Amino acid sequence: TLGVEKYGLVMIAQSLAIFFTIIVDFGFNISATREVSLVKKSKEKLSQLYWNIFFIKFFLIFLSFLILFFLVISIDRFKIDPSIYLLSFLVVIGQALFPTWFFQGIEKMKVITIIHVLAKVIFTISIFIFVLSPDDYKFVPISNGAGFLLAGLGGFLFSLKFVKFVPPSLKEMKVLVKESSSLFVSNFAVSLYTSSNTFILGMFLGDIIAGVYASMEKLVVALKSMYTPFYQALFPNLSVKPKIEIFKFIEKIKIPIGVSGVLLFFIIFVFSKEILTVVYNDILIESYSVIFKILGLIIIFSSLNMLYVSLFFPALKEYKIRMIAMVSGGVFNLVLALLLVQFYGIYGIAFSVVATELFILVIAIRLYKTKIKSKIFT
Repeated sequence: TLGVEKYGLVMIAQSLAIFFTIIVDFGFNISATREVSLVKKSKEKLSQLYWNIFFIKFFLIFLSFLILFFLVISIDRFKIDPSIYLLSFLVVIGQALFPTWFFQGIEKMKVITIIHVLAKVIFTISIFIFVLSPDDYKFVPISNGAGFLLAGLGGFLFSLKFVKFVPPSLKEMKVLVKESSSLFVSNFAVSLYTSSNTFILGMFLGDIIAGVYASMEKLVVALKSMYTPFYQALFPNLSVKPKIEIFKFIEKIKIPIGVSGVLLFFIIFVFSKEILTVVYNDILIESYSVIFKILGLIIIFSSLNMLYVSLFFPALKEYKIRMIAMVSGGVFNLVLALLLVQFYGIYGIAFSVVATELFILVIAIRLYKTKIKSKIFT
């Protein structure tokens, strides 16, 4: 309905919002989940941790909005349509309000599911109601933001059932920031090879090509994200087990995970054009079906590297080792993407992101063998 150009603009704004989401999260999606799982039996300690993290997040929301406001008033690319970037920031606020880390830590995953599904349903319905032509493109971030805000407020209010108000401790907040800093760096590095590619294409080749790429990336990310709730559900319980048990569990599931990734890639490779026709029915997008095939490789590599960097390393509290893998991958992609986009355009970006997923997997396995294995068996 939006057309490739307006869709590209919306996705560029959304990519920028993801950077701010990572800043506000500050790695608490992993570190706070682990800490909550350790203190969940003590309401006093749980409440203290809860309010410490929320006050940090409130400060980071304010800081992130100041940065965004500076960008839209000072950079020509953003001055053209500043409202689309400001409206996309609603998602950042909604994400920050929703305490996913808290519900994961106390193992109330059903709550996350119900509220998130409700938010997505609201977003989807409102898209069909309000987005009727390319001129309605601003309703996309409004609808998306409203869904996330509703989910965030709902999750926040429901979480208050499990805690009481405790004034935040500056001393403990400093410790939390210090412990999560390596995770923040890691997650920001991840955004350099997940969210930056649409942004780079938009800057170099315009909204239309960015829209073509984003349309296919969305489908791949949707399939890749199937592994996320699986790892999220495993993490709280796995993080309190002995190291040797964590190791044995990872060894047990890595082959089935890899096989599932290969099967999903096979479906994309064989039916790429048919999938794009059914989902988008756009001649321009369909003409780039080979890009979709290339991006399909991401699912194989990502399903496995997530096993290490999103589950195994965090469960062992090896945040700095995780940071090495993530930062290496982020820098690798940024350099490769900026180089290849100038010579090969959208094909260069597709190649760089697939190469980065493989690069991270190789680095993660290498770090596991050289840094982790010896610690487990000594």
